[in-house]
Amino acid sequence: MRSRMVIFAAIVTALGGAVRADERLTTDGRIKNSPVFADRSGAELIYVLQERPVQFRLMRMKLADRSVAPIHPQQTKTEFEPALSHDGNVLAFVQSRGNLSLALVIRDARAGKDAEVPPGAGFSGPRSPVFSPDGTRVLYSYPEQGRQRIYSVNLEGRDLKTIIDSDGVNNWPDFSPDGRRIVFASTRDDDYEIYSAAADGSDVHRLTHSPRQDIRPRYSPDGSRIAFMSGRDGNYEIYVMNADGSNVRRVTKNPESDDFPAWNPDGKRLVIVSERDGRHDLYLVGLPP
Repeated sequence: MRSRMVIFAAIVTALGGAVRADERLTTDGRIKNSPVFADRSGAELIYVLQERPVQFRLMRMKLADRSVAPIHPQQTKTEFEPALSHDGNVLAFVQSRGNLSLALVIRDARAGKDAEVPPGAGFSGPRSPVFSPDGTRVLYSYPEQGRQRIYSVNLEGRDLKTIIDSDGVNNWPDFSPDGRRIVFASTRDDDYEIYSAAADGSDVHRLTHSPRQDIRPRYSPDGSRIAFMSGRDGNYEIYVMNADGSNVRRVTKNPESDDFPAWNPDGKRLVIVSERDGRHDLYLVGLPP
């Protein structure tokens, strides 16, 4: 066994570190989702943990020692789908308001105040928030009247702009690092595929073409690639492709599901939620060369 490890280490060194074994970040095995890095340093990670007495709680992990603590220790409502501004000063998240109604909370640590996008009529509310690179706007999806559109608001939850409006569901938006384009998943052509558009919603291009769903696209820190989850090979796995949809590469190959990709700020690795032996944990995984 020792000789095999030495050989593996030699291969890694020869390839300049391009090949890395998966690094397990959590070991509790509880259901998790939506990991995001707290800022560009890559020192802290925010994620969602299923935990009583609330259904889902926002957690903060320090990667140096793997210490974990709740962001809101006195939380009484379910909170999930976190997003942070690039400087880490503004946190957006979805909060349950009862009866399956959801609100988008925008918490500005500098101003010491909250803004929100309130729940809609019936069982609805904002989903999947993400900040613009300059930190002045929040994109989110919102279901209404048989569609799920993508909207934009400022940090006060005002100045509403419709960005993506088409038949079907449009969800999981993300900004390119330069703020010029967005990616999102849409069912406009029946199944979930990934699309790119200008930041104002114009110039829409379809990037993926698979018989099964492609969702949760995320731009790499340099904007050259997009990570996403796909069921194209019969199992939920993580893939990367060029920003124009070319050169699709499979990242994970596990018998259970891999989901929720988040780019490490170094652009060389992803944090994902991986189900292995029925346990759900965060892993740091390398990318194919």
